[in-house]
Amino acid sequence: MLIAKQKRKENIAEYILYLYQVEDLIRAFKLDMDIIEQRLVSSYKADDKTKAEITDWYTNLVLMMEREQIREKGHLQFLKNLIDDLDDFHLKLMESKKDPLYVQTFQTVAGLITELKQKNPDAKNEVDLGITAIYGFLLLKMQQKQISIDTTEAIKRISKWLSDLSKLYRDFESGELSFE
Repeated sequence: MLIAKQKRKENIAEYILYLYQVEDLIRAFKLDMDIIEQRLVSSYKADDKTKAEITDWYTNLVLMMEREQIREKGHLQFLKNLIDDLDDFHLKLMESKKDPLYVQTFQTVAGLITELKQKNPDAKNEVDLGITAIYGFLLLKMQQKQISIDTTEAIKRISKWLSDLSKLYRDFESGELSFE
């Protein structure tokens, strides 16, 4: 919860990726709040009030995952909505050319995104493809799988794009950037 709050303020893409990890962690603990409290919440160096807030946060996520029937796989609806919002914002940036450097950065990954779309036709949009690619890469790294140099370079470029998008999104949310 504490990390999620910080990431949400600073970098929306990292926030989404972090919550993907949290979803998988909750699944690894079989959506069992007793195990989550024992293995996760107790490890936080926090006062009792903060630990109670953290427990409530995990409890709410578990309830949402059960309600949305994503016990085995999938992502929470609010994360899908956030990705859609971020993609809409991306499309506005591309259409308005408000930030030429952003347009340039996206053009460096547009070919990669097209390739990913061919491999994953179920992906909803470009941001979804980018985030899914990065999350898949992170999972491969955690599993200590062999990753090609080309893949690593592609992920670096996609990460740069999503980082730039996240910064502009933060500026938009704070009112520092508008399309007026």
